[in-house]
Amino acid sequence: MVFFRKLIENINGDKDAQSDSNAISTLSSAYISLGIRLRLKSTRRCGICVKMVKGAHFDEVRLSIEKFLDATKETVCDLSYSIHVNNSLGYFWVIVDVKRLEDSVACIITVGEIMEQKGIPQRSIYAVFEFSKDGTEYQPYYLIYNYKLDKFYPFVPIVSRRRARNIEEEMEIMEAVKGERLPFEEDTKEWRPLWYLPF
Repeated sequence: MVFFRKLIENINGDKDAQSDSNAISTLSSAYISLGIRLRLKSTRRCGICVKMVKGAHFDEVRLSIEKFLDATKETVCDLSYSIHVNNSLGYFWVIVDVKRLEDSVACIITVGEIMEQKGIPQRSIYAVFEFSKDGTEYQPYYLIYNYKLDKFYPFVPIVSRRRARNIEEEMEIMEAVKGERLPFEEDTKEWRPLWYLPF
């Protein structure tokens, strides 16, 4: 994280960047249990989603994020990213693809800090990490991190049905990470789905 911290300071001239979130950083080690217990492996893709709010200058936010990610690519050579704006749904997405999940987590933490420094409230920010089952037909499994709650929850959409989710598999994910340091939201009412992910 020191590398990412120095980048954000150099780009923004900001020495008062917020400290890393201990909650989201725990995914760097806790994801191993998902592989052992459920055969879930990272697809490399992750993203950070913002519900566009009035008063936030998204052109400035986008420019700062692009500067950070372009600078990161000079050192993390296998990193790629894209930015999507869905005006009809009111979402701003940053998608990151990098080989090591640990680098993905560090990158997403820093992008989230940039957003917060630019005035985007935590209640509007979600981070999403994509997994798939080893040896099976493609089916996405997501861990969503809610910045406001400072906790994770699962999201397993049923790809063959419109706006349907597999609650049983979501519960299996929750059971798989019990006992880990990963902070997990146990109130299923807070497991808000994110449809139409641009992954």
